[in-house]
Amino acid sequence: VRLTTIAIGAFIGLPIAATLVAATTANFAQGPWGGGFTVMWLQQGAAQIGPMLGRSLVVALLVTAADLVIGGGLAYWIARRDSLAGRLVRRLMDLPLAVPGIALSIGLITLYPALRPSGTLLVLGHILFTLPFALATLIPTLRDPDLIDQEQVATTLGASRLRILRSLTAPTALVSSIQVMMMVFAISFGEFNISFFINPPATSMAPFGLFDAYSTQRIEIGSAETVIFLAVLVPVLCGFLVLRRALSPRKERH
Repeated sequence: VRLTTIAIGAFIGLPIAATLVAATTANFAQGPWGGGFTVMWLQQGAAQIGPMLGRSLVVALLVTAADLVIGGGLAYWIARRDSLAGRLVRRLMDLPLAVPGIALSIGLITLYPALRPSGTLLVLGHILFTLPFALATLIPTLRDPDLIDQEQVATTLGASRLRILRSLTAPTALVSSIQVMMMVFAISFGEFNISFFINPPATSMAPFGLFDAYSTQRIEIGSAETVIFLAVLVPVLCGFLVLRRALSPRKERH
């Protein structure tokens, strides 16, 4: 297990380290740190991708909040209904995963063109794409037999539906909800297809900025923008991870 962990860590970490080297190399065509060490590319990359990162961050936070609200309610409804309707809704919610992002984007633009300029359609597209992941995480937790038994006992004792949700259901699903936040934020923040096709070109998102840097500019500037992209993404995900670890014992007490 230890060797597997080390191998996976190296597989993930080495490309990131190589990207950091390229981002701080004056001329990467001469090899690592060819021409000397420099932060010029990082400064230039920050100026180019900074506004895009801000837009991607706002969209990802809005999508995360929406998925918690919509996904939480829908997951609870599906988890409590072992019926044809519940199974049908569950399968329908998985359809966006089977549709290519390009086709999904074109379909949304065709149906709701008026929502595109404001950015509303972009947020809705991200919600449509990420909601299945939220449901896949929340439904098993809400279907836990122990939770269902506790809710039934509380109902028998006269507890209201709101009190049961507040004192039993929500605490039990708390850690899973944080997992949803981590996953949805990361997917939305890095989503390329929907962001590229739905979002107006004048207000590009961070994934397109990375694509443009690697395809039309030097590898150093592309690497620099990647480092900056990770510098925004990783601390947010680490914050979610710390919160999840801090709240895990609380979940177990419930």
